[in-house]
Amino acid sequence: MKFRAYLILSIFLLVVTPIVITGFVTMEAAEKALQSQALQTGYALSLERTEISHLRENIIYILIIGTVVSLSGAGIFTSELSGSVNKIKQGLDALSHDTNLILLPQRGILGEIVASINQLAEKLRETRSHRDALLKSSPNGIITVDKNGKIILFNPAASILTGISQEKALGKKYSDPELTLPIGHLIAATLADCEPVLAKEEILLRPDGNSLAVAVSTSRMHDFHEELIGVLAIMIDLREKRLLEAQVLRANRLAGLGELAAGIAHEIRNPLTAVKGYSQVLEDELEPADPKREYTGVIVKEVNRLDKIVQGLLDFARPSASRFEAANLNEVLEETLALVGTPSFKRRILVQKDYADNVQAEVDKEQFKQILLNLLLNASQAIPGQGTIKITTQCAESNVSVSILDSGVGIAAGTLDKLFDPFFTTRENGTGLGLAIAHQLMELHGGRIEVRSEINVGTEFKLILPLKQGGILDG
Repeated sequence: MKFRAYLILSIFLLVVTPIVITGFVTMEAAEKALQSQALQTGYALSLERTEISHLRENIIYILIIGTVVSLSGAGIFTSELSGSVNKIKQGLDALSHDTNLILLPQRGILGEIVASINQLAEKLRETRSHRDALLKSSPNGIITVDKNGKIILFNPAASILTGISQEKALGKKYSDPELTLPIGHLIAATLADCEPVLAKEEILLRPDGNSLAVAVSTSRMHDFHEELIGVLAIMIDLREKRLLEAQVLRANRLAGLGELAAGIAHEIRNPLTAVKGYSQVLEDELEPADPKREYTGVIVKEVNRLDKIVQGLLDFARPSASRFEAANLNEVLEETLALVGTPSFKRRILVQKDYADNVQAEVDKEQFKQILLNLLLNASQAIPGQGTIKITTQCAESNVSVSILDSGVGIAAGTLDKLFDPFFTTRENGTGLGLAIAHQLMELHGGRIEVRSEINVGTEFKLILPLKQGGILDG
């Protein structure tokens, strides 16, 4: 309001004052003309006329001074207005580079303009903050390039998937030979053609030599004039999908194998019983010194071995129903170690224990002992001479873990994916059912087994279990 009042006053002084001055000047000229006429006619001007003449002269002087003052005030006001406008302009220029900047408050209507600008800047900061949080937390790789091919956006997930750092990618062209962007050919195709790429599966060859399966989608970006401004590319990591697909295939394969194994086991067990029985009858009929007794002994021994395999098949095909109860896993570990702690085991293996306090979980104690027994026996057999087995228990908010780390020969990377397949074994006399049964029992417990191994260093099997059955297993 003050700004408007000053503006009206300045206009009045700058426009009306010259008109008034012109009027008085005209009146002065008329007065001089009267005096000149009076001199010519010989009549003197009266006292009143003389005073009026002086009064008019004073008014003219005042108006001249007022005009000068008005012009000066208008100049000062215009200068201040121009300075304030320049400050706002500079603030807007600075805002284009730093959205966190806040313009200094101004007076009058300029203050209202500055307040509106600050409100718009705050909304812009909020929008940008939400956008940055979305891009940073997104598990999908997001890349944008302008119409000239320069990379404008490269979020952290894109850096993880491609193996290229954000610092290296931003500001460079996607076709830069030093960048070697794995999806550069899809971006180029989208820039050249109007057809987008929809969920195209690609194998990314990363700079570190590893490869990664992703699904890539691209689309062209346009401004409000429908002019092309660039290309958006989104990469979705397919590792989890591939893992789930593999788990489903494995579950289906094992289910079929289990049914087949159950049928075969019953068919094999009956003739094995007959072979064993008749071998024992023959052995009883032979003289103690008869060399044929050696053969009957071998037959019985091998039948027992086959019967053990058949029993393993039955356990794998139809595991017993689980009876879950709260148990202290440290105590279950101690009971299992007592089963494997034979004198020969103790002579070769040093068991190191790192138990957390009161590691409780709902488990079937007998089934969990079977899991631990299989893993401990495998660990001891993986150590050719003397070595160590370190057992660690930990407890988190929603799960517990048991780690069994041996100092054995390790497992080749190419065989890790097959460890839990039935009949797959790396030992000459192994049946390949121990780990398969352990894996199946862990699934019945709602848990999982993680394996980490290094050749000639050792292998770690980590059991992860939920605290309560029916709860969510936190990875």
